[in-house]
Amino acid sequence: MRYIATLVWGVILGQVVGFLASALTGGTYDPKLSTIVSVIFTIILFVLPPIMKHFDPTTDEKKTN
Repeated sequence: MRYIATLVWGVILGQVVGFLASALTGGTYDPKLSTIVSVIFTIILFVLPPIMKHFDPTTDEKKTN
């Protein structure tokens, strides 16, 4: 459930960032592109912590003690 809520909020915040970025640069707002980028970024954020935890040397020391 927390992954679904995080994905929904990630898409909402991605839409806001996409709209603001297009307004500040003078470009056109594309909600489809903003959704795709925000979903990819949110999935990367789901995958990144377990990968970083795998390479953390302090977790290995705790397991051996």
